[in-house]
Amino acid sequence: MIALNGNVINIKYPIVGIVTTTPVNLLIRHKRILVSTNIDTVVFGYACCITSQTITSRSNGALVHSVSNLELLNDGDIVLITPEGRINIMFQSGHDDHTVFITNRCNSRCIMCPQPPSDDPPDLYDINEKVLSLIKKESLKYIGITGGEPTVVLDQLTQTLSYLNNHFPDTFISLLTNGRRFQDFDVARQVVAAENKKLLFCIPIYADNDVQHDGIVGIKGAFQDTIQGIYNLYRLRRRIEIRIVVVRQNFTRIVALSEFIYRNLPFVAHIAFMGMEYTGKAEQHLEDLWIDPREFSQQLYEAVWLLHLRNMNVSIYNIPLCLLEKPLWGFARDSISRWKKNYLDQCTYCSVKARCCGIFETSCMQSTWISPQSNGCQHNK
Repeated sequence: MIALNGNVINIKYPIVGIVTTTPVNLLIRHKRILVSTNIDTVVFGYACCITSQTITSRSNGALVHSVSNLELLNDGDIVLITPEGRINIMFQSGHDDHTVFITNRCNSRCIMCPQPPSDDPPDLYDINEKVLSLIKKESLKYIGITGGEPTVVLDQLTQTLSYLNNHFPDTFISLLTNGRRFQDFDVARQVVAAENKKLLFCIPIYADNDVQHDGIVGIKGAFQDTIQGIYNLYRLRRRIEIRIVVVRQNFTRIVALSEFIYRNLPFVAHIAFMGMEYTGKAEQHLEDLWIDPREFSQQLYEAVWLLHLRNMNVSIYNIPLCLLEKPLWGFARDSISRWKKNYLDQCTYCSVKARCCGIFETSCMQSTWISPQSNGCQHNK
């Protein structure tokens, strides 16, 4: 998420509020955070104020001062301000999607995890609920629940799903999970109890065998747990998406994995082949993981068409169009979250930029094959 930093005055607990760049009525100020380059004395009643000024003291009212890049904060944004002076933009005004980070903890140790596990702050659930309470339900089309691994905080996950069912009943929800805890049928039943109408379980499988999958996940028995978990969710008539992140350790197996999915998991709603975000642990293991999408283009072509020709719903996430065989363009999706999506300088005049997913700005490595396209892709089958 987008974050800014400053110095705090009179902030002892996290503050969540809606950004306003102009003064608002006194009756609604308790939910508003005033952002201004010039904070005067008439700021009574706001949840907090944010300014680029340097202010040495203030007798009352929460304040974050000496903040750069105030232009990143827009009217209607929902932000979280911590006692350390960090300003996290939790929801961006005008966007129709929102991500709920339900935990930083995880029960796997994936070698390419972009967000390595850590302890949770004690008020994480309350913060998420407060943010959701400030979002107008008609403005959201998509909500993603992620972590960490959401199922390791089962009570918070079920509470969150129940809250979403009550307040956002028509919003599409994707739950990113490794699926391992669903090997316990009772756990699977607990999670689906909220009866969210549009809940999709997004579960990664990295290979068609336990040796390679478990090696990537870092936990022995993970493959067996995940497959059993998927079967249990199917028994409960849940919608499931299989996610396949392609790295050097598994690119030679993605065709075999497509065959495995067709023969053993034909009921899944969607399969997504995904380019890697090289940050976090992935950056630490870059030499072992890095592979240019052009290097596995043939395997990806065969894997996608194997599934498509068998009437299975398949997509490609996080890989720019210029790195794909042209017959695969129709499967590519604009998939990267807006706050970490970018384009390289050479993409400026690309004729297909508007439909391309771009790159992960957070990645430490980019393909050297990224190039502007004109009148169709230069990389054709």
